[in-house]
Amino acid sequence: TTAVQPLSLPRGKAQVKPRQECSVASWGKVSPVDRVSNTLQEVELTVQKDGDCYSHFPHHCNRATQICVGDPKKMNNSFKGDSGGPLICNKLIQGIFSYGQNNGTPPGAFMKVSHFLPWIKSTMKHF
Repeated sequence: TTAVQPLSLPRGKAQVKPRQECSVASWGKVSPVDRVSNTLQEVELTVQKDGDCYSHFPHHCNRATQICVGDPKKMNNSFKGDSGGPLICNKLIQGIFSYGQNNGTPPGAFMKVSHFLPWIKSTMKHF
């Protein structure tokens, strides 16, 4: 429909930059005590430096494949039930929500779509 359209992929190794504003939309929880939402939620999040996620998730963070998103001062973030939700920056899908802290505070880690473009394009050729 006019309200729902496919997302455009980034080109090549295009990267988002720290302090860039992006949006996330999903139906996950909005707080640790809530149930998943029955309405689509959207939030603007700020891309952080790679090291910010590494300091929160030293055993999980992979700077080559992940984007660190969410300003700890603003307390907005993706949360439980949001996994797989898109990170949209300048009308391009740049990330897919992967994980965050158990209490829902920022930052959160998103898989970097540009890193997986060869696999995405190869897989799409079969459909």
